[in-house]
Amino acid sequence: MIAFHGAPGSHVEGTAFADAAARAVGVRLIALDRPGMGMSTLSPRKQVADFADTVAAVADYFRVERFAVLGASGGGPYALAAAARLSERVSKAVVVSSPAPFDDQTAGKGAGGVKRSGGLMILRRFPFLARPAAARMKQVVRKPRGLAAMIAQMSPADRDRITGDDWLRDQLAANIQEAFKTGTRGVAVDFQVLFARPWGFDPADIIVPVEIWHGNGDGNVPIEDGYRLAAMVPGSKFEEVQGAGHLLFVDHAAEILTALLPS
Repeated sequence: MIAFHGAPGSHVEGTAFADAAARAVGVRLIALDRPGMGMSTLSPRKQVADFADTVAAVADYFRVERFAVLGASGGGPYALAAAARLSERVSKAVVVSSPAPFDDQTAGKGAGGVKRSGGLMILRRFPFLARPAAARMKQVVRKPRGLAAMIAQMSPADRDRITGDDWLRDQLAANIQEAFKTGTRGVAVDFQVLFARPWGFDPADIIVPVEIWHGNGDGNVPIEDGYRLAAMVPGSKFEEVQGAGHLLFVDHAAEILTALLPS
């Protein structure tokens, strides 16, 4: 199984939140860093779909012909891109707390008119702001007070989940800090291709099985995005998790990974 981290994020998500669960359910986990984040060098790309070539190359390197893909948050579109572009190799795709594609009518809102968090959605109109946004985020997350401020902006469900769990808080910080390990350009490019440009594929063209998991208490990506994705991908299965926030995967890793196993 190849896993795609959020935005910003890194392979730390996989090692921290998925590795133990993957071993328990018998899934081989390969967690990728996207270009310019973590241990990956920056390389040019214009659309989310461009990363599918890298996914195929990684699978070839590990001598894996068929594989499932898992994308959490901003990694969801990359998992779907792999499913769309590599349908002969991808056995199944599972996306968790993932944004849906947006156009000029849906930018700034989830389906049904629900307001998205302002932040990164403004990049649709002003893509040049990706660099200063990434630089600002890097400065914020380096400071304990900055991390606390980021947590304070999360949904009540996520704030409650983090409160008192020092390990979880530290892993979230380590994940974002790793994303900026070599600078801010990789994160800035990732923001642009996710939130300011077309993804380069149509979810309606995906022919492999897809499961979409979303918490109804998600304040980062409204659950309406999950509904919209489910409506776009033919035959997809939608799992709404009551009371869960954007950190849905943290407490449901084993259950979600089990969904990737051959039926």
